[in-house]
Amino acid sequence: MGGGDLPVLLFFLALLALPLYALLLVPFEIRFSGGYEAGEVRGFCAFCWAVVSLRLLWTEGAPSAEVALGRSVLFSTPLGGGEEEAEKKTGEEEETAAGPGARKVLAAARAVLPGVLNLLGYTLARTRIACGRIRFRAGLDEPADTGMLYGIVQAVNGALMPTPFSIVMEPLFDGGEAAGRAEGRVLIERPLTILIAAALFAVSAPVRTAVWPLIRGEA
Repeated sequence: MGGGDLPVLLFFLALLALPLYALLLVPFEIRFSGGYEAGEVRGFCAFCWAVVSLRLLWTEGAPSAEVALGRSVLFSTPLGGGEEEAEKKTGEEEETAAGPGARKVLAAARAVLPGVLNLLGYTLARTRIACGRIRFRAGLDEPADTGMLYGIVQAVNGALMPTPFSIVMEPLFDGGEAAGRAEGRVLIERPLTILIAAALFAVSAPVRTAVWPLIRGEA
């Protein structure tokens, strides 16, 4: 390799490293929103990383899931249904094969608990709640009780002012239908490092000796 080739090689390595580093910095985002009104519950929960997202939707009482790339939905599928078949299959599986006993499961959980707590702490240290909002309207039987509840909610909301949380109540003194909505956003920084930590935990000695035999049915 000539002396003039080294800068070119370094340039292409930098071009390759920069996008990978940028992906490493992209946070994993969880957004959720749900509401109750007129006896119906509607909402969604979205798990997003870069331009890829998995969305769980609940509309008109029918849950569904969809995978999207940016704003384009790649595919969508309904959730639920087939409960009877699932229960039948589960019953047959329970008859043909018994799972591990509770003592073995607890022993395995105890063996991997330190690693689980370390992984949980590692994840929580990189988790940030961007916002959380609750809005609802409600009333109690007595207007005085409704006013007392409203005062409590106002006090709680005042205490939450320095935080990304808020709770707002619309009191119904003269009756009316209760309704509400909640929404929030959670960010997990550097999710790829968490995946690497989870992979290392999955192949650690306690997991290999305590959990893998249970999965393979050898315990």
